[in-house]
Amino acid sequence: MIKPTVLFAFLSMFIAPLHGQISQVSGAWCESNVKWTKPPAELHLDERSAQAGLLYFGPNNQFALIYGTVIQGGNWETLSHGDGRVVYLGTWTLEGTVVRVEYRLVSRTIHKEGEKLPGPLEKKSIPSKGEVLIFDGARFRRETRLDGQLLAVLQGESARLGNTGQP
Repeated sequence: MIKPTVLFAFLSMFIAPLHGQISQVSGAWCESNVKWTKPPAELHLDERSAQAGLLYFGPNNQFALIYGTVIQGGNWETLSHGDGRVVYLGTWTLEGTVVRVEYRLVSRTIHKEGEKLPGPLEKKSIPSKGEVLIFDGARFRRETRLDGQLLAVLQGESARLGNTGQP
């Protein structure tokens, strides 16, 4: 016979997502409603690319928001190293079904005249709907294939700034 506490724990795994809980926040999240483009057919490349927002919830509550070009192939995905990007760093905390972030702009490939970096501190709440995060009106889905690259961006930018990415 199954003990009531074991049964409750087992059933809780299925009930939590129904109430908007996200099972795992840590790692990379990619904007899902993006316009994908394919390279010209004569190049014979089995890939596509899109401009996308990326959220990264790292260790020690470090946060990165990156806007750049994502390239997808058959079973791989990468953040382009040859295209422009915009990087924000900060911190995150999970409060129930909402992720709270504080961050500031730390770098962009093409600088805007008169813009001072790091930029001002921004604070946002990122609600979840099932396994989707909603940030600035866009939907983001978990993308494990980008975890290592986005961690590297976070660590690289933090080292360049001489800090841990804290706002």
